[in-house]
Amino acid sequence: MKMEKNRVFFFAPNLVGYLRALLYLSAFIVHTFNFWQLSIILYTLGFLLDELDGRLAQQFDQKTQFGAALDMVLDRCATTGLCLILAQLYPRFLVIFIVLIALDISSHFYVVLATHLLAKSSHKDGNIWSKNWLVSLYYNQKAFFDALIAGNELFYILLYIQAYGISWQLLVLGIPLNLWQILLGIVFPLYSLKQLINIVQLVLAANQVALMDWQSRVSEKIN
Repeated sequence: MKMEKNRVFFFAPNLVGYLRALLYLSAFIVHTFNFWQLSIILYTLGFLLDELDGRLAQQFDQKTQFGAALDMVLDRCATTGLCLILAQLYPRFLVIFIVLIALDISSHFYVVLATHLLAKSSHKDGNIWSKNWLVSLYYNQKAFFDALIAGNELFYILLYIQAYGISWQLLVLGIPLNLWQILLGIVFPLYSLKQLINIVQLVLAANQVALMDWQSRVSEKIN
């Protein structure tokens, strides 16, 4: 029985997860040695592989709770790590990055907790959040989900590149504009919407957990 459990660690999507962890860790290490170009390449590769593990889990019928937890932990750790670096590169916005990290972690924690208490198999089950059209849309429409996830990561990646003063000028209606600033402006609406969804799902999930706590207390008093 023990051997059967151990095999889960070697499922294809989980192996991809380990590779992602190595890429993220390597990205943060090489950043400390000022190899910023290599750092952002490694980080971006880790992010792109996030799509692969899900496809492998479906293809090989290897969806597991361990894999789902690994994927979420990696996402949170990667985003936190990059935000810490950005706080270093943009010291005036330190408090903002702290708030963003706290929002990301707390939102996902309460969502997972609510999902567990409701005995649902995945927090991505749109039916859980059907009372809110925005969060329901986020989890039910994969194209919308993928666009916001990509916009969120691209915003941080572009901020990282922008911090190193790499200026590629483009003429837009005769006005010279920085390429990275243009791209930041394009992805900012997606990024902002992702933060809004984090706030909304935090409120929804926290309310659901508190509601179940209250119902449990009422039930105990009745019995």
